[in-house]
Amino acid sequence: MSIRKIKLDEWDLKGFYPFVPLLGKSLETGGELLGVTDWIPATVPGSVQHDLLQAGIIEDPYYGTNSLSCEWVANRWWIYRTKFDFNRQEGETVRLCFQGLDYKAHIYLNQSLLHTHEGMFQPLALDVTDLLRTENNELMVMFEHAPDEMGQIGYTSKTSTQKSRFAYKWDFSARLVPIGFWDEVYIGVTGRVNLKETRLEPEWNGEDRGVIRVKSLVACGSEGIGEFPRAISYRVAIYKDGNRVSETGQKYVVVAEQTVCEAELKIENPEFWYPNGMGDQPVYEVHVEIWDGEHKADQWEGATGFRSLAWVRNEGEPHDSLPYTIVVNGEKMYIKGVNLTPLDILYGNVSDDQYRRTVTMLKEAHINLVRVWGGGLIEKEIFYDLCDRSGILIWQEFIQSSSGIDNVPSKDPHFLRLLEETAVSALKTKRNHISLACWSGGNELTDHDGVPVTAEDDNIALLKSLVDTYDPGRFFLPSSASGPLEFLDVEQPGKNHDVHGPWKYGGPEKHYELYNRSDSLLHSEFGVDGCCSVSSMRRFLPDEHLKVTSVQDNLVWRHHGEWWDTLERSRQFFGELPNLESLAAASQWVQAEGIRYALEANRRRKYGNSGSIVWQFNEPWPNVSCTSLVDYYGEPKMAYYAVRQAYRPFHLSLKYDKLVFRHGETFKAACYVHNSGKNRSYDWQADCFDLNGNFLWTKRGSHIVGANSASQAAEFSMPIDERCPDVFGIRLRWDADTAQSNVYFFSARRESWFRSLWEGPKPILDCSLKNQTVSAGNGTSTGTFVVRNVGGSVALFVKAKAPPGADAADVRCLQNDSVLLPGESREFEVLTSIRAHQENLSSVLSNVSFQAWNDR
Repeated sequence: MSIRKIKLDEWDLKGFYPFVPLLGKSLETGGELLGVTDWIPATVPGSVQHDLLQAGIIEDPYYGTNSLSCEWVANRWWIYRTKFDFNRQEGETVRLCFQGLDYKAHIYLNQSLLHTHEGMFQPLALDVTDLLRTENNELMVMFEHAPDEMGQIGYTSKTSTQKSRFAYKWDFSARLVPIGFWDEVYIGVTGRVNLKETRLEPEWNGEDRGVIRVKSLVACGSEGIGEFPRAISYRVAIYKDGNRVSETGQKYVVVAEQTVCEAELKIENPEFWYPNGMGDQPVYEVHVEIWDGEHKADQWEGATGFRSLAWVRNEGEPHDSLPYTIVVNGEKMYIKGVNLTPLDILYGNVSDDQYRRTVTMLKEAHINLVRVWGGGLIEKEIFYDLCDRSGILIWQEFIQSSSGIDNVPSKDPHFLRLLEETAVSALKTKRNHISLACWSGGNELTDHDGVPVTAEDDNIALLKSLVDTYDPGRFFLPSSASGPLEFLDVEQPGKNHDVHGPWKYGGPEKHYELYNRSDSLLHSEFGVDGCCSVSSMRRFLPDEHLKVTSVQDNLVWRHHGEWWDTLERSRQFFGELPNLESLAAASQWVQAEGIRYALEANRRRKYGNSGSIVWQFNEPWPNVSCTSLVDYYGEPKMAYYAVRQAYRPFHLSLKYDKLVFRHGETFKAACYVHNSGKNRSYDWQADCFDLNGNFLWTKRGSHIVGANSASQAAEFSMPIDERCPDVFGIRLRWDADTAQSNVYFFSARRESWFRSLWEGPKPILDCSLKNQTVSAGNGTSTGTFVVRNVGGSVALFVKAKAPPGADAADVRCLQNDSVLLPGESREFEVLTSIRAHQENLSSVLSNVSFQAWNDR
């Protein structure tokens, strides 16, 4: 922190062939060595690629196969340049602060080399107090070409950098390797005394009083070298909701070169922090100041809260397993999780609004934990701040990942030094966050035999020792998966502790057999792939590629989702697909069905199973098809709403063996109740119906369900014969509320199993805007629509549609994908946001329409 923070916003950028800037002039001619570009305006933070696009030097790398023509950028050297004046006051210490240098950077001030830095995740502060001029300072940062590193396929044992690997090519991204400042750059001004780091330690006495201990490492003078001993004042105040709730008086300490200053502040009747869905998230803001005589020398702000968090062993788990169940404030928490990739392949260009939108969508989907994946980033501070205030627990991985050919953590001494620097920086920065639940050594790390690593591995032992030193008491997992099996294998019962996979739909019978037989203690990564919407495809696919095709037949599609072709799967379910809209809809329906069933099957085993962490929530690159729940442009797929449904605090689910039946078989299913809250009584109703809305049978019951539990409520069966429709639905309802329902579809067709969902009479929807609220300040409007099915057939998966000219992601509705039988109605809450090309919020909302999935 600092008493003054001056952002350096006006930058220029120029590219060179490697090493050219070090020479400057030609040996042959003596003339200036020109760059591969002229000076162009640059955005900081950002990326070289973004600036080149803005300058018209490269084409949009997200469009078509343009990124292939942009790979040269990572192989050049780039110089950022800015000029500034600075008037230093007596007693001030001035530092150049770099929060995210990507990757190897040489920093020059007024033509003098200050420092050479390697690594993405270690902030750098350089004391320039005696080097600044009053006018016309020139700061230049020269980035070398991106280091040679592996994408998804390679040898983990040969990893040599701490650069985010996913941008070198992963199954959900192209190869587009960023260079530049991925986090902010500023001038930080302090007095002669400065705060190097601050740690917060909240404790609760179990009754009506809490304590927040604040410990700061304080340095005297320029980089800890100056006049000492000195008397200083260490002041701490704590605020909640803008009101001061505690503070220290002045405390004078004698500072040597570096000294630890401490304060203990009492909080009367503290409010407790809970994960999303368990309670509220009150945070206490901590303000620390250092005063040197009559002058404030430095300041720091952070936040914390009161909660206990422990990891305990699962109920009935094998004796050799790790603890996978989270207990918060004495209550078990079932993990309703997702895996997070970076929000953009050019991660330096992610805006604060994108982070806010992402965390909002996590919270609205009832998600309570996010795994920040080791192939990506240790995210910017704003993400963790938002998770603190939204109740999203963080599973943070260090920057290591599997590579396929071998997955053995690197032991290269240079790499281990970089890994340690990254880890120490992350530990000191993130440990204060109340949302931080655990650390992990990395993604899918194994020994040479493919067995998940343990702390016996030297690399992992180093990380564990650093966690024990800098964040003692925080849970540490060697890797995810943590073994003894890496991948779910129901043929080896008792060994599926923390497992990964699969990432594909297993078929109308095997998919359900797998999850019904699973005995995983924690399922920390798995998923099903599905297409994005056609409106999103239009943003990155050239017109000639907007057609039904596959990644085998179309190189552009292959470039945007190589591993995730769903064409044949979609044809199996729905027959021939007449247009791209049909393919997208069919693909998303199977993805949603597959993920929902996996989540509900795991949840039925609560707390034999501790939870699910879906792969993946988002994607950093636009894919035709991918395992993400939300596409690159922020538009949710059907799977997002299926996850939101499966993670609801109170929920009914259906257990079954398969989706497709033949005449002569018997449909059998069991209804389960899932309750994340207290004991409660409830009424349930199960309706079996055809696609015209005719009821084949209805069953009802009343039960009392225990707190924080899952249990079976009922069983159903039905003969599959000539009286059975080709496709029938089962709707589970509770508390006599159509809005509280969960709908499943089954087929008795021999082929094109679910084509009947698209055939037959179309539903007719009548909708009216009941009320609306416009908030011009934050650019949103909210409206309540009443949607009624006035036709003679079931309206499937009703969804709010953005009006022409608006981005689909700017119209959000949490009731999307509702099923309405003839004569039924439901209220839909629609939130619209405004972007630069839209002007009238009221107009956007009033032009929202609704469409049923089978009205195509």
